[in-house]
Amino acid sequence: MSIEIAIPTYNRPHKLISTTLKLLEEVPNDIIKIYVENEEQYLIYQEHLTYDYEIIITNTQGIGEKRNWIKHHTTAKYLLQIDDDIYAIKDWNGISLSSERVYDLIKRGFEETEKAGLHLWGICCYANAFYMKNTITTNLKFICGGFHGTITDKIIDTPIDTFEDYWNTCSYFREDGGVLRLNGYGLKTKTFTEKGGLQSVYSSTERLLQEAENATKVKEEFKNMVSIIKKKRGIDLRLNYNYKVNSMILQLETIVKKYKKKC
Repeated sequence: MSIEIAIPTYNRPHKLISTTLKLLEEVPNDIIKIYVENEEQYLIYQEHLTYDYEIIITNTQGIGEKRNWIKHHTTAKYLLQIDDDIYAIKDWNGISLSSERVYDLIKRGFEETEKAGLHLWGICCYANAFYMKNTITTNLKFICGGFHGTITDKIIDTPIDTFEDYWNTCSYFREDGGVLRLNGYGLKTKTFTEKGGLQSVYSSTERLLQEAENATKVKEEFKNMVSIIKKKRGIDLRLNYNYKVNSMILQLETIVKKYKKKC
């Protein structure tokens, strides 16, 4: 199985080493790639990484552009993108997965997605065992950017940064008629609290303004697939898990695309 585990990261090598790389310590180093923005970031990470991980400069700005770049430049069929601050993945019993089990989970995710004829998969974005069930679903459930797999014979870009994972989820669902989620697993991370990452790029006010703008873009593009929710801290998005793609339209679009390729 041709797998790449891609870690986009910005200005926090110590956090990367103590969390995500520790989580992946039993995964072969040669399939793990560290993606940074520029030469300055490359030198910072090269100085701190003690193991021989490949560090790749993307010359991009923002997580959406970086994720697009990674999808287009990987040579692997199976691409897993994971954030740089994941300190645990827990199962539906509240048990933290060992590094070996994390690797098995990644391989299983791609196998199940291939079997279902889909291209995007993920797990729960939070590890709250009360809401987690050991099930596999293909309806419109959120696939968070912090841990998601793409089968790269179909690549769909996102034009935004914040809420880019909602755009990604809806795009693949609309294209394939489903996204696959392993509902018995969830992430443990400290969203919006760690130095580095998006917190180094945007102030709180700038992030809230960008979220509002991008939420509107997602709603305009995907309409009934998504709703905008007002919260104490700005706004959020919620997917319509009952939404179904018109199968006849999907079949016609597939036929048209195959015809265009032949031409």
